[in-house]
Amino acid sequence: MSTTLDTTATAQVAATVRRLGGGGPRRIAESAGLVITHGEGPYLITDTGQRLLDFATAMGVAAIGHGNPLWSRAVAGQAQRLAACVLNTSEHAAYLERLAQVLPPGVDRVALYSGGAEAVEVAVRLAQSVSGTRHLISFSNGFHGKTTGVRFSGGRFADERAALGVDWVHTLPYPRCEAHDALTYGSCEEDGAAALAELDARATALDGVAAIIVEPVLGTAGNRPPQRRFLAELRRLCDRRGWLLIVDESITGFGRLGCNFAVDWFDVRPDIIVLGKAIGGGYPLSAVAAPGALWDESLFAERSATSSSYGANPLACVAGIAVLDVITAHGFLAQVNRVSRRLSEGITALQHESPFVTGARGIGMMLGFDLVDPGTGALAGPELCLRLFRRCLDEGILIVGDVPEVRLNPPLILTDDHAGEAVAALRRALAG
Repeated sequence: MSTTLDTTATAQVAATVRRLGGGGPRRIAESAGLVITHGEGPYLITDTGQRLLDFATAMGVAAIGHGNPLWSRAVAGQAQRLAACVLNTSEHAAYLERLAQVLPPGVDRVALYSGGAEAVEVAVRLAQSVSGTRHLISFSNGFHGKTTGVRFSGGRFADERAALGVDWVHTLPYPRCEAHDALTYGSCEEDGAAALAELDARATALDGVAAIIVEPVLGTAGNRPPQRRFLAELRRLCDRRGWLLIVDESITGFGRLGCNFAVDWFDVRPDIIVLGKAIGGGYPLSAVAAPGALWDESLFAERSATSSSYGANPLACVAGIAVLDVITAHGFLAQVNRVSRRLSEGITALQHESPFVTGARGIGMMLGFDLVDPGTGALAGPELCLRLFRRCLDEGILIVGDVPEVRLNPPLILTDDHAGEAVAALRRALAG
């Protein structure tokens, strides 16, 4: 097939999605203008045969790469046996047992769902049910989904929230760490004291706080870690005030930070933990984990109250087991930490080499930086972002970089050679 025909076919796919898809098309897909036919490990392959290192991983979903043989065999085999069932299955029991082995101590019961926003809604409802209060406090630029209740968290859709009279979702400043890159973040001693003081004061005016919900690292905002001691101090404040702490690990969980969960990295005890994205390796799966006492004290103690048509089906459970088989394999997380350091070194160096790059940051394989306009020093505008994003594609790497606050979420299966290839591609694309 000629290049002209390939280009025409690609355009037709985009046109069909725009014509028949509900709502606006995905921004990053429109920016890229590419059609993907399949994936191989850390690569995506376009309909013209171009190979791209996938540093978007469907926003962290494809953490174990594309076409992972262990995962593929497990899912295909289960699909031939049983894909859905309303009764108990051995796959469901086996998955709950495997999850229990890696979950933080105390959050020992798990309800399974099919999407992250659904799980967040359950977590919030669980907290409201147990506490008997309704107010939810979130943090600026946090993202927890687009469903009816939680879409207003993080300060989003303010006009719609006001129009609907939603008065129980509140947003307070998130204390970002601005002084450290991924190589030096471990030495950050800031604790978010100002943000915590504002939280404590604002909460006093409310008629009861059900829960605080927090992303351990802000994902959609550009993979931005907090001041390192903030989460530990937030835990202390929640204990003192009797609030439940919901930690949304949809992005950070399952090895992304070089450990099982972000609460392990920060040594923080969650009351409720939300799991998603990488949990299913590409199969729709999410979860809410909490202590048995919380479940038993809530409205979810009633039969079928936590049920979901897809969440605990045997196909989802087998996909989840396969992900755990990958990330708990001997040496896997050690490799994640080794390779992530090489990436971090490359991005920090790039910050000093490129006139377009500043603000290198992150933890493990959840990294980021900002694109700036060299002429003004301000964050890059839409045209410059799009140009640099497409340069990256031309050099063989897909990043969440058609916006100035760039996210890098590479597959956790990355090797040292892949890391070197990625850094070289970014250098070429973002050179002055």
